[in-house]
Amino acid sequence: MTLTISELARAVGKSDNYVRQHIRRNHLAAQRQDRSVSVAVDEAARWAHDRGLPFDPPAQAVSLMGSSKSRTARMTVLMATLSDEFAARNMFTLIRHRREDSLGPWTTAPAGTWGFTELGHGLRLYTLDSSLERCNCLIEQILNSGALTIDGVEVLYVLEPVPRRHWAYRDLRSTDASVRSPFSRNSAEITEYWSFDQSLRKRWTEIAQALSGKQRRPIRRLGFPLEERSERVGNLMIAGALDALTCNLTHHRQALKLDVQGDNLITARHRAVVWASHSEDTVLRREVPVTSTSIKLASDVDHIGFSIYRTEDGQCVDHLHSHLIKEFRVRVNIADQPTITIKNQKTQSIQKVTPSGTTVPISANDERFSADLDRRIRQEWLERQVHHREMSARKTGNLARFSPGHFDAAGRHLLGLLRTSDGAGPVYLADPYLMEHDEGDVVANLLVKIFAATHNRSLRILCGKVKRSRTPVWWSKYPSIIAAHVKVRAFDRRGILPFHDRYLITPGGETVITNSLNGWHQSGVTFIRAPFGVYRAVTEKMWTTEIGAPGDELRVEEIS
Repeated sequence: MTLTISELARAVGKSDNYVRQHIRRNHLAAQRQDRSVSVAVDEAARWAHDRGLPFDPPAQAVSLMGSSKSRTARMTVLMATLSDEFAARNMFTLIRHRREDSLGPWTTAPAGTWGFTELGHGLRLYTLDSSLERCNCLIEQILNSGALTIDGVEVLYVLEPVPRRHWAYRDLRSTDASVRSPFSRNSAEITEYWSFDQSLRKRWTEIAQALSGKQRRPIRRLGFPLEERSERVGNLMIAGALDALTCNLTHHRQALKLDVQGDNLITARHRAVVWASHSEDTVLRREVPVTSTSIKLASDVDHIGFSIYRTEDGQCVDHLHSHLIKEFRVRVNIADQPTITIKNQKTQSIQKVTPSGTTVPISANDERFSADLDRRIRQEWLERQVHHREMSARKTGNLARFSPGHFDAAGRHLLGLLRTSDGAGPVYLADPYLMEHDEGDVVANLLVKIFAATHNRSLRILCGKVKRSRTPVWWSKYPSIIAAHVKVRAFDRRGILPFHDRYLITPGGETVITNSLNGWHQSGVTFIRAPFGVYRAVTEKMWTTEIGAPGDELRVEEIS
């Protein structure tokens, strides 16, 4: 359904010229046919609630946004002071708004005053809880002047004048959307003004790298994962909850239950698709009315979800996926007692346990379907997943796995990594227990081969504190040409091993080694390529620690 300019003006209590002005500014999308101009009801409702306007359309025109309801908003502004500027700059601003009556009777009235948190590195996070109408006035101020004054502090904005509109769902697993809805129970419509200021992105990258863990936690109150979406630095985003219709899907007693909250006019204009699967096999995919519905299942399921569509244009306005917990295991310390009856509230299953000692193992799962068949199918599926992922990693050269008893094959793989590595620079081999063996064993023989494979570059070995005297080391009996390029340093921090990871760093990259060399025979080993460069900086810092320096922190002993 559409509204004419006059109908929309009356619905929001404004003049026709006011509506036409917002159409010209591209704040309101209009449809044109010959000389007539009209606006879709949902677009009109979106525009009205974005600006906090009352929306009283004809009775048959009802919006999912629920614009006729008063809305409350939270505005968060992350600002930073750049080193070469006096004024503060907007790093990201988010306005989230929803109906007041959706918050519950226990909430207090919005404070209407700004609060702030100092984050360090020139960052400050401002927060305002107020009415949507006031937040819209602040948005207009930003768009008109390019600045926002907060308690005497001026924050500058560089924004594109035309907004971009898109959707943010509660779940990203089956959509191409890059932004998750900031509301846990509702999807959202997004109006976003973009900034393409490269100096802001550069500054944000520097700050994000410098922030400590404690400093990162308050940034979560921004309501948007800016560290993961750095392309949106400098933007202004407005998120409106689609909270006139709230849906949820639960799994209970061999059935799926779709719970729906919303008036009849809203639910009648939407349809739902509900699905469920087990080990990636589709068990259910059904279109149902948007009403509270229970659907019986004929098989066990481990993955459920739903989507809500607007019937007039097919637009998906909400969807959610959920993976079910199939089994849990706990151990309970309990005195000897008669038989205990345990009820699993999730699956309604009952298990009886007779304690034989002080520790009782308890496990529960839902076995009322064809449990044995479903369990065996799931086990086959999990085995296929393991095989598929391992083969995919092997195909790309990012993983090599060797089972117990294949020491020689694992050694050949490690030597191959050394021989095929190009580039100048030292090679680092980290293994906390590398020195815990004697001359002539298989590890020592492999080390000699490693020395030979790196003879044309520096080999630096990091290990833990050596318990026995290793001076001189066993390979000192070999000709000097064998190990002249090798240095071994043992690290200790107050009697505690300062590192536990095993890895190889070559000029060509990093490889994580899941087991110490002297454990390959008994436990096997896996080599995993790590393209992130996370170990090099830490390793180089450890290696530059002064040898034999007194103190309570990291102590270094050079063995060779």
